[in-house]
Amino acid sequence: MIYLRVIFLFLFILEIYQTKFKYSRDKWIWFLIVLVFGFYGYSFYLVFRRRLIVKRKFNPNFKKA
Repeated sequence: MIYLRVIFLFLFILEIYQTKFKYSRDKWIWFLIVLVFGFYGYSFYLVFRRRLIVKRKFNPNFKKA
């Protein structure tokens, strides 16, 4: 059971690292929330995620040199 929690925490850390937040302190806050509350903290993160992250913009560069 502890192995699943460690794998879950590792995957969450990887996701947090790759995500661009509006405020840099949000990464640490959500990491601590998930560390303390576990699955429930991750559930809250998924609910509020859209409000916290920077939207990616589609900006292709198709010009040939």
